[in-house]
Amino acid sequence: MSGLGGLLHASYENLDSGLLCAFVERCHVETNNFHLSVREMTITLDDVLNLLHLPIVGHFYTQKTLDADSTNDLLVESLRVDLGVAYEETRHC
Repeated sequence: MSGLGGLLHASYENLDSGLLCAFVERCHVETNNFHLSVREMTITLDDVLNLLHLPIVGHFYTQKTLDADSTNDLLVESLRVDLGVAYEETRHC
């Protein structure tokens, strides 16, 4: 039901452990990037679809619309922003 059944048929008989270790060493979890000597590389959902043949369905992220007061409350509660600064920023935006 999860749509991950395709992983049961994924076969990794020729796994290059050196290559895998190199990717693990260069992976930065905070940014989901691999820092290589030539440039950065990011694995996208499209890459997952093409490499593992897993269906990517549904919305990636749905954001509800907030009014100015709700936005200011979130800024104050979550980020500890001063209420006056929050009002000025939302008014500006």
